[in-house]
Amino acid sequence: MLDEVPYLTRSTPGFASIVQSVWDHIAPGTRLLLVLCGSAVGTMEGMQAARGALMGRPTLRLRLEPVALHAAHEFLPRLEPEVLIEAYAACGGYPLHLKEWDESASTGKNLLRMAGHAGGLLVDDASEILREELPAPGGYSRILAAIGRGAHRYSEIAGEAGQRVEHPLDNLVTAGFVSRSAPLGAPRGARPMYEIADTYLAFWYTVLYSDIPSIEAGQGRQVLARRKPAWQSHLGRVFEEGARSHARRAVAGGLLSPDIVIGRWWLTGRQPAEIDVLGLRGNRTALAGEARWQRRPLGRRDVTTLADKLERAPRPAADAVLAFWSRGGLPKSLRSESIRSFSAEDIVSRHSRTP
Repeated sequence: MLDEVPYLTRSTPGFASIVQSVWDHIAPGTRLLLVLCGSAVGTMEGMQAARGALMGRPTLRLRLEPVALHAAHEFLPRLEPEVLIEAYAACGGYPLHLKEWDESASTGKNLLRMAGHAGGLLVDDASEILREELPAPGGYSRILAAIGRGAHRYSEIAGEAGQRVEHPLDNLVTAGFVSRSAPLGAPRGARPMYEIADTYLAFWYTVLYSDIPSIEAGQGRQVLARRKPAWQSHLGRVFEEGARSHARRAVAGGLLSPDIVIGRWWLTGRQPAEIDVLGLRGNRTALAGEARWQRRPLGRRDVTTLADKLERAPRPAADAVLAFWSRGGLPKSLRSESIRSFSAEDIVSRHSRTP
């Protein structure tokens, strides 16, 4: 087993070609297992790409993704669901970060300790992650910062970053730092939306990045207070993605119809609309869901608003379900087989339950 192969590729020119040559000349039937590991995803993918020396050689390719929200409870088992979501929103799916979170302290105190001073783990680690994975040229940080400031379309990102972004964006998507998505059910060629896929990097670029100098100058407490609206917006996005993840688990577990595909849907133009959790059965909408991080209880108006959005979704089915993921909950008087309600506890749980 060879670990951190990207370091070998830097210190040993042609390393991948050496492995290729050795592997290709091993006698048939030789009992040899060669495992190559590396945390720089781009380098590992490049060796196996169309022009890579190891193209077609691996018997098995495994990509270890960051820990999912519903699995983070294994690292922080004593946290209440809402606090666990806050911890995950700051730490992302990195075990090193999650293990450093103090379960006995409040979210505010943890943020101040880990993200509120020079040398804090959540202040410094993003630069290390990006430096390990991405080459210095390319303007990757400018692109991520532009997305963190709210630019999600190709033209918006290019304008905000002040550079060409096509190739760097493709590299960021390949590395798993940025997601590229289109509305579920949209025709091929629909304009995609770009978002920072790595939860920790999204926190860093959305909440901390622009104020890193002030944090390093000793004003971390003031920065975190000033950036509270950005922090709440980031929490809302993490909660929304958690709702989609829970919906997929609910489909797999039979709690929701087992023949629907889960994603997002939006409509642009003069009358824009967005559905946080859309479920398609074939080419018809079978589920429309809303994710709300706000604490206030939901009411009849929320049901009516979501029902109106459903009417604008792709070919609504007669038996389509409305679903809400929220902290405040939906009164039992408004729930039915066609109107479901899920909580923060459902989102962080590995298992699905009857709402």
